[in-house]
Amino acid sequence: MRSTRIACTVALCVCIALVPAPAQQKPESDNSGAREKQDGFSLGIILGHPTGLSAKLWLGPSSAVDAAVAWSFPAQRLHLHADYLQHFFDVFDVAPDRLPLYVGIGGDLRIRSEGPGASGGVRSGVRVPFGISFLSAELPLDIFAEVVPGMRLYPATTFDIWWGIGARYRF
Repeated sequence: MRSTRIACTVALCVCIALVPAPAQQKPESDNSGAREKQDGFSLGIILGHPTGLSAKLWLGPSSAVDAAVAWSFPAQRLHLHADYLQHFFDVFDVAPDRLPLYVGIGGDLRIRSEGPGASGGVRSGVRVPFGISFLSAELPLDIFAEVVPGMRLYPATTFDIWWGIGARYRF
């Protein structure tokens, strides 16, 4: 039990360390309305692997941190992840909306409870998300799809792949 707490604490510290300090100044608006609604915080859901709650915090005009918390009932497993994302807004022109591609790096932590037919334990690793996001100029919505290759580092080294689609409300 003590080793589980230590592993959870270390993984949480690694995820927090991946988050850079926010910029001191907000960028000037490009008068499209989308950038003003993009900055700040958004909260919603992600469906796929994992399925759960998703949050995103913009750090600057093209960088953000996203995180998710999910629970798998059949496996009795808690999944946490956090990613630093860099967005590329100039790939598609869908004015007045925005359709950025993004790439990032992050960490994940999975905690499986002990139960009938299941062995408990902690697993952690790194993730490299690739995705696309639709930021509406009219509605405060962020609709996204992503594929996330990753590598489990603890307790054994293996490769994983996650995927998800979701929507978040921008506050």
